[in-house]
Formats: sequence, C-alpha cells, structure tokens
Amino acid sequence: MPVTTLARVSGCLVKPIGRAIDWTPFAVAVPAVLGLAFAAGGEPVSLAATVRLGALLPGTAAGFAVVDPLSVVTPVPRWVRQWLRTLLAFAAAAAAWCAVFGVFAVRAAPGTVTGFGGYALEAAVCVSAGLACTAVVAVRRADRVSGAVGAAVLLALAASTLFYEGRVWPLPEEPEWAAVHHAWLLVLPVPLMVLTLANGWAERVMGPA
Repeated sequence: MPVTTLARVSGCLVKPIGRAIDWTPFAVAVPAVLGLAFAAGGEPVSLAATVRLGALLPGTAAGFAVVDPLSVVTPVPRWVRQWLRTLLAFAAAAAAWCAVFGVFAVRAAPGTVTGFGGYALEAAVCVSAGLACTAVVAVRRADRVSGAVGAAVLLALAASTLFYEGRVWPLPEEPEWAAVHHAWLLVLPVPLMVLTLANGWAERVMGPA
C-alpha cells in the first residue's frame, strides 16, 4: 500500500478506532488521579508522588486500548490499527498527565522547582511501558485479560523501583535529579522497541486481519 494511501486511510480510521477502544479504564483512572492531585498535601514529596501516579495509572489504562479483538479480514493491516490505537492511547494518557501536572504546578509553593521536563520524561517511559507490556501479551491473547496482565506488569515494575526510590524517583531539588533523568532518557527507547516488535509479531502470529 503506497505511503500516501496508507496515511489517508489511517486518517479515516481515527474516529472508528477511537470508538472501538475500551475507554472504561481511562474513565476510572483519570478521575482517580485528578482527585488525588487535588487531595494531596502541599509537601513536595506528596505532590511529586501525585504527578508520578498521574503517569502510572493512565499508563495502566492505556494498555487496554491496544487490544484489538477484530478477527474479520479488513483492507487495513493489523499493524496500522495497532499503531493508531497506540497513538490514541498515548495521547489520552498524556492529556491526563498534563492535567495532573497542571494541578501540581498550581498547588506547588511559590519558588518550587517544578521539574516539568524530568517528570514528563518519566511519564513518557511509564505510559510507553504500559503500552508495551500489554502489546506483548496481546500478541497471543487479544482481550481484556491482556490489558489486565499488562497493567499488573507495569505496576509490579514500578513497585520494584521503590526499593531504590532516591535513585529512580528523586525530587527536582535533589542533586541526583539530572543524572537520574539521563538514565530515564536511555531507558525510553526500550519500551518503544518492544512496542514495534510486538505490533510486528501480532501481524505474523494473528494474521493481517
């Protein structure tokens, strides 16, 4: 399929795929993190935890969006639908995180270092990891179970880092902030590569439907 035709067809698919996505997990996660953002104390640690939950919870919800149960033959390759689902889910998670960060920025004390770039990088990694975890499971099982498994894996990975909190989740005021986020930047390509491989595997394992 020529690139121009593929782009045109993909644009036409945005609305139907958006309607086909299961947005229920987002409907649960987004109000929850916004509620936490408003309810959290004004201490830097509490606000930072809220911003990070604002990435993790939408990240778990985003995974459900990449599950494509369609089994009938369509003129559009499965990998195209998968990437459209991925981009829509990432955009929704990013919007939710931006809303949470906006609450954080408003509630932070004057003069607080907000660390937008570092927090945004963390959010990108968390959401990409959530999408990648589910995409791998969905290669073999395209249903809500794969979304639940992907979410569980993401939360387990995040929980495992709590043993090294200062080395993984520093505050912007701490001296480790810059070095830690250089490491986050190095990690970012990993879930993106996993996503690429998983979407390709889905095409081969489940067929081009």
